[in-house]
Amino acid sequence: MEVSYEHANPRAGNESFLLRVQREYERQTPCILVDAGDGVDTSTLLGDDEYLAAILLTHAHLDHYQSLDEAHRDGAPIFTSPGTAAILEDVLAEGVRHHSMSDPDSILERVEAIDDWADVVGDDISVAPVPAGHTPGACGFLIRARDGQESFRALATGDFTRRDAGGYIGFDPEQFLEVDALFLTAATNDGVDETITDIVETLAARANAGSKTLCTASGLTGVHLATLLGSIEHELGYSVPVTLVGQVAKLYDALEYDYPNVETIPEFAIPHDCLEEGTVTIAGPEVPTEGSSERLFEAIRDDGNATLIQVQGGTTTAKDAGDFAGTVSSFTFSNHPTEAVLDEVVETIAPTHVVITHQRGRSLKRYKDKWDAYTWATGSSGTEQLYQDGNFCAPDWIGDAAKRRVRNCDEQRSTIDVGDGVLQAAASVPVLERRGMATLEQEGVDVARLREELHIGRSQPEEAVATQSVEPETETTTTQNAHVAPTHATDGGLYRTVDQPSNDTKYVTPNPSKVPDEIVNPTVVNVLCESASTESNTSSDDTTAERTSKAESKEASGKDADSLGEGESATETETTDESTAVSYTEQTESETEDKNTEDSDSTMSKTIAEETTGTVTDETVRIDPAIRTLAERRASTEGESTAAFVESAVKTYLTEVLRGNQPWSEWEGIIERKLTIDADPALEKLIATTAANDDASDAESFVVQTLCDAIGLDVDDRELPVSTLEEMDELIVATTENENCPHETKDEVVQAALVRQVL
Repeated sequence: MEVSYEHANPRAGNESFLLRVQREYERQTPCILVDAGDGVDTSTLLGDDEYLAAILLTHAHLDHYQSLDEAHRDGAPIFTSPGTAAILEDVLAEGVRHHSMSDPDSILERVEAIDDWADVVGDDISVAPVPAGHTPGACGFLIRARDGQESFRALATGDFTRRDAGGYIGFDPEQFLEVDALFLTAATNDGVDETITDIVETLAARANAGSKTLCTASGLTGVHLATLLGSIEHELGYSVPVTLVGQVAKLYDALEYDYPNVETIPEFAIPHDCLEEGTVTIAGPEVPTEGSSERLFEAIRDDGNATLIQVQGGTTTAKDAGDFAGTVSSFTFSNHPTEAVLDEVVETIAPTHVVITHQRGRSLKRYKDKWDAYTWATGSSGTEQLYQDGNFCAPDWIGDAAKRRVRNCDEQRSTIDVGDGVLQAAASVPVLERRGMATLEQEGVDVARLREELHIGRSQPEEAVATQSVEPETETTTTQNAHVAPTHATDGGLYRTVDQPSNDTKYVTPNPSKVPDEIVNPTVVNVLCESASTESNTSSDDTTAERTSKAESKEASGKDADSLGEGESATETETTDESTAVSYTEQTESETEDKNTEDSDSTMSKTIAEETTGTVTDETVRIDPAIRTLAERRASTEGESTAAFVESAVKTYLTEVLRGNQPWSEWEGIIERKLTIDADPALEKLIATTAANDDASDAESFVVQTLCDAIGLDVDDRELPVSTLEEMDELIVATTENENCPHETKDEVVQAALVRQVL
């Protein structure tokens, strides 16, 4: 028996190879193609006396299936994992639309999902998938060939990680005890653990700040990120609502994931229906220049409060601050092992041959003579012999010393006294399965850092809260909080080019006697006159993401989420958004300004947020939701928090009352006005008919409700949490008791004060 291999596309990605198993009695040599990346042409690879016995597809990334339709021939089965088989129809449909694939139907007819040994040529040549991590559905393959008493066992890792990927178990070298040839994917990334933590933290923080957050990523990467955000809620009790759109949604559904906080929208007509404040929307492709992500991007392009996070794995050029009014980030994410892991894999498996794949050019040289094995790191385009007539074949360039070293290792391995259990393990294959729920630590996420960055489990002081200081970053691009657009190395590997932004936070020493219970998820906090003792409304038991209103989720730091302007860096935003109350410094400055401008009224000399006198009372007022929204927008325009804006409006209003004026007279005429629509008779009839079909009471209410829905206004949500001093309450009560005042309740006073400012 002879076993040889040939790189199938050494001048392209070099991830594909052809394995030949030749036996004397066979008239035609069966060949196995592992992956069909860019440029694979089996018509030139196979001779007249050879045929394609099988194609092994490790996973559904483009660089591994791009030539699948051209490479397929001879009616060969296409073996792959159940996960990859489940999504292949959707994946190939994208290949037809964007990558010139021509005949997906004939490919799908030959796909066979396997999770154990499958025969290729009788039981003499068999293959089995093995866990590989890397991306949802990925696998490697064991290949065994027998000819009488001779046997040969090869392992193709495919793209792999020791880490899990979307719950799919990672590659474990200790599961492979008897491997003669290891086809090792050598694409590496030494910074992936840090990057994946940064991506997850950024997505969660921006959604938690109330931003419409669009994450653009490739299909399987989007699915992977969704599982990680689902695990944050499951493991840490931190709610992150997720909406998957387009191809990402299709792949997620096909893989039968079911995370409580994830919603899928495979098809959509109105982009705004897929975008919501406080929610992460994930769509592809990885840069919003076409497809679903482009349509969603255009919907928020001019929204200064929105966030765009681009997760890239290739050479695409990211959008930057010049393309988008909101906050922009870009991350390079290629889920590969470190080079140290490659050493560990080879040393653990101890194969006779190591064939390096997925690298080319100069990068291959560093692997020559690196391990005690015959290392094929040439990227050659010809046939290389691995085994012949019972003997392993050494490369021509290997010296006698290296040959003796490898032979000694083989002899030591063959003379080890192995028990029945070890022999049984060598004959079996690792179970190909997916965990019920992705586990953050096993996925490579730094859970401790994630807790720290998202303030999960951190107690908040009552009197002295976080005063944050953000050091300016060295700007490498014009993008806010941007990572440099990904660079594609000449050897085909992807590497991070810049460090992550710093996020240094300084805290005022808290009063230990006034520390409230732990805040699990600071998603929803008070808007008006923040009390430092405010707690999150979302508990660790919440597994279903609640879509909170804009008013409930604004003040995470005393700075309205809507006030993020184009000129502010996303790094600064992330740190301020994650705080849970107005900073003590900001309150003091507001206090000083108010005293200077209103010295005519000594009664109003204390601000609502002042903590030195008075008793803080938590309660809720009910105001018109449209007035509240206008107040938020005005605050954003003027560059202050909603809390400060409301406080100033109420104080100004009461000051006018104390001076003997009647400020309510200024707006009495305004609030009586009605919205009118100048419509022709046909349009009026159409609106009336549509209103009736929608069970609306009348056309006017239907139009109002439709407009409210369009601007994201919930007409039934009138509650506004407030915290004020007793002295302020007394002034408000005194105002309502004034016989000339039309207000009867505190709610009316607060609303009147805001109406005076915004109308």
